[in-house]
Amino acid sequence: MKVKINIKRFDGQKEFIETFEEEINDRTTVLDILEKIKYYQDPTLTFREQCRAAICGTCGVKLNENNVLACKTKVKDYLDENNSIKIEPKNNLPVIKDLVVDHSVFLEKLKNVKAWFVPKENWETVYPEDLKKFDKETDCILCGLCYSACPAFEADPQFGGPINYVKVYRFWKDKNDALGDERIVLAKEDHITSCVHCKYCTMVCPKVIPVEQDITQIEFYGKQKGIIEKQEDTGFGFGFDSGFGF
Repeated sequence: MKVKINIKRFDGQKEFIETFEEEINDRTTVLDILEKIKYYQDPTLTFREQCRAAICGTCGVKLNENNVLACKTKVKDYLDENNSIKIEPKNNLPVIKDLVVDHSVFLEKLKNVKAWFVPKENWETVYPEDLKKFDKETDCILCGLCYSACPAFEADPQFGGPINYVKVYRFWKDKNDALGDERIVLAKEDHITSCVHCKYCTMVCPKVIPVEQDITQIEFYGKQKGIIEKQEDTGFGFGFDSGFGF
């Protein structure tokens, strides 16, 4: 089947939409299509790829307004009534060229929350039930899809972003991490309360990490401990209950 591929491009000076046509089958991925266009139609088309197995996270793009990994997303699943798709670079990150965005924006922000393990002096034995507390969070591949989907940056450009709080949660829940509740202080300083709890971050995560739930738990705990100032109830019902098992 022949389909139209509309790609939002940027040459360093101007943005424009360019349309290509390619044949696909039921197994053709978005990354397959991008490679075909680059190899056989326009070698100047620029995008990122590496593992082709949804492990490295580098091939993230927007597809018909959905944030996806190009390597694991089938073209046929996103065709519109005109047998076409639209591919764009991720949101909330500066575009370098075509579909390549500057990941250093959110990677630099990770430093603000010390997104690395700080070991305790006296190591405690880790059991399977301990690992379960942060097992999903260790799957984060830093693809930036949650960062792209997040609307909180519109109101607060200093918002750290969902990735930061996944990392905060992962190390905060680790019994051998030395920072403990300092992680909650760092999250507060990183504007965690600017989260609007829309759950878009959770919905787009290719590793099915409960991102918004992690943010909610950090906020709830911080407010209970007086680290984060309690805010008036907005009435949206985002679930600040006491069932998190702290």
